[in-house]
Amino acid sequence: MSNYLEQTDALLASFLSDWGFLTTILAVVIAGLLAYPFLFAEEPDTHPLLLARQSSSAPVRNKNESAAYRSPEVPYGTSLKSGLNVRDAGAPRWASGKDGDLRDVWREVLRGGSVGDDGKEVPKGLVMTVLGREELVEHDITDLSREIGIIGRHLKQAGVKSVAIYLPNGPEYLLTIFSCAFYGLTSVLLPYNQPHPKVFELINSAGADALICAAGNLPLDGVAKECRRLKLLTWVVEKTSRHMDWNGVPGAAEGRLKVSVWHDLVDNQKANASADLPSNDHGDKPGDVVAVWQPTNPAAKPEIVTFTQRNIVAATAALITALPLRQRFTSADLVVPADSFTHTYVLCQTFAALYTHASLAITSVASSGVELSTASRLVSPTVIIASAETLAGLHTKETQGVTTLAQKVGKYSHSQAMEAGRMPTDNLLFQLLAPPSSSAGNTPGKLRLILTSERLGAGSPVLTSTMVSDLRILTRSRICYALTAAQVAGAIAQTNVFDYRRVDGSANSHFGVPLSSVEIRLASKADGEVAGPEPKGEMIVSGPAVSGGQVRLGVRGMIREDGTVAYA
Repeated sequence: MSNYLEQTDALLASFLSDWGFLTTILAVVIAGLLAYPFLFAEEPDTHPLLLARQSSSAPVRNKNESAAYRSPEVPYGTSLKSGLNVRDAGAPRWASGKDGDLRDVWREVLRGGSVGDDGKEVPKGLVMTVLGREELVEHDITDLSREIGIIGRHLKQAGVKSVAIYLPNGPEYLLTIFSCAFYGLTSVLLPYNQPHPKVFELINSAGADALICAAGNLPLDGVAKECRRLKLLTWVVEKTSRHMDWNGVPGAAEGRLKVSVWHDLVDNQKANASADLPSNDHGDKPGDVVAVWQPTNPAAKPEIVTFTQRNIVAATAALITALPLRQRFTSADLVVPADSFTHTYVLCQTFAALYTHASLAITSVASSGVELSTASRLVSPTVIIASAETLAGLHTKETQGVTTLAQKVGKYSHSQAMEAGRMPTDNLLFQLLAPPSSSAGNTPGKLRLILTSERLGAGSPVLTSTMVSDLRILTRSRICYALTAAQVAGAIAQTNVFDYRRVDGSANSHFGVPLSSVEIRLASKADGEVAGPEPKGEMIVSGPAVSGGQVRLGVRGMIREDGTVAYA
């Protein structure tokens, strides 16, 4: 035993005799590397089990149909979300509210800055417009409310029932929709930048008897000749063109068509107009919202779908709660819709931003495929609502810039962090090694969330799981990918904001779980196909957000083992 101790003592003395400053540094580094994972263990952003089984299913099913799948917010046996749960002033907190309509969305905007029932000040969001390359205009909410009243009364006095909107994204677009809601009119959302004959056909097919149009985008003679049902045409004129006379009426339409100019109406009445809008007791029931769905085939006829107010507010409410509590829109957010309001997913997300008192920046360049840097010019958004075309183009552009070894190492490090369930931190090492990131969301704001969607049957580009994962790295933000269809307001399903899982393949990424305003079933002639752990079949969607209550989408889908919706 003593010999063993003497040998050990000799070895230890020999080892320590060569110990120096460099040896000390190496020992500390090795000890630090070994201890770091235990001392600073990073938890995933959400528990893995919450991603392993994301949707809930009914305990029973019909033959040749799968069980109904729902969001965990509204498990089987409870009611699907049907509205905004609007409470009357002074109502107790435990009292259930009403579904509400678009009038309640604007009333909530007007509440910003006031003192709520709990004695706290209600946050106040901003509404801004980006004009060109150098001008950012902040709108006064009270002035916007006056415009809603002025335009609404103008439309009502003209005796019209249905108002077609042919405008790029802008405050006038939203104000027209709210005007129609407060004065009992139907609004028709026409896709912008279409051939003139197609626009005339859509106006006639939708049965609109009033048109609000960007000045100069449609020939007045053509409108008067082709759209003989129109009673009222209102031009929205840019500041640079307001010196011209836009009030002329073609001789053939004299006495049949009245032409007015938006800014003239507002300027003439603004001084005496009240910001108060009609109450629900006024007698005007809010009209419907008619959307036009552009099919993939340009030769095919667009699908015209009528949504009730209940459809729209159910979709808006579901989109609000689809995000976890700490990820929802707040008054600290600046939201930029980079896609057209014609798409109900973009429109309902915009209503959600207004209802939650987030700030809103509207740009007329918003469209499918617009670059994020262009759409976010002059502002620093924290949330962007973008098309799949925009993200596909961004992915192609940014991944081509990842060429150096340092960039590839940084991208790999980010990927490993997301595989572990965490969004990568923007520390110094990542800033030195990371691939180039999108110019959207620069300081003082920091882009934290991108909302995008697959438009069923409308030619959206494929966003694979790998592409979405890369985009999270390139933009330094979380991404929600939704499935949308013509007959469903808002979206059918949307991915979990914390679902960073990556699956290699060329097919679309999955679309998360159904929103709380719908439920999904799969139908198949082969009963065994819809009875297994991963049922497949034609998707059937029903719920308060669906036009008509239920629709068969005509496309095969599947419910994956983790409870998420995907194409079959």
